[in-house]
Amino acid sequence: MDATAQALYQQMRLTILLTAQDGIEGSPFTPEYLLAWDEEIYPILNDGPEWHKPHADCFKISKERAEEMFDYLVQHFDSGDELTFYGLEDKLGIKGTAYSTGGWERYEVIKLCRYFYLYGSFNEKFWQTLTRNGECPSEAHSIRVQPEKMHIYFC
Repeated sequence: MDATAQALYQQMRLTILLTAQDGIEGSPFTPEYLLAWDEEIYPILNDGPEWHKPHADCFKISKERAEEMFDYLVQHFDSGDELTFYGLEDKLGIKGTAYSTGGWERYEVIKLCRYFYLYGSFNEKFWQTLTRNGECPSEAHSIRVQPEKMHIYFC
């Protein structure tokens, strides 16, 4: 990706995130859309807005990667099988934060699950099971933090 494309992406990212500088409730964007831009996840579930589409190649978590995870979670949800976060990590080849035999990292899964949760994907039982105490790392509890407690930080 060239420098101009990256600069335009960062400008759009800043423009969108600045709408939430005084709190997400004042932004015209939904919490999950803001989260996607903040965490640099291609927002696959937000088809309405077009702002992200010209910048698809710039997101750190690509459209294809997000779709892959979403499809995997949909298949698991539709099967009715119980899925814990550690169980999900096992299936993806993730061994904690330090090692992965698959193509996934823990932080990516947490970010994507948070985006899917904020969008309203699946039901509360699914998310409660995924983030059950003792069956997920402590950082996975951030998946279910309510949007009003979400903050955008500018570093």
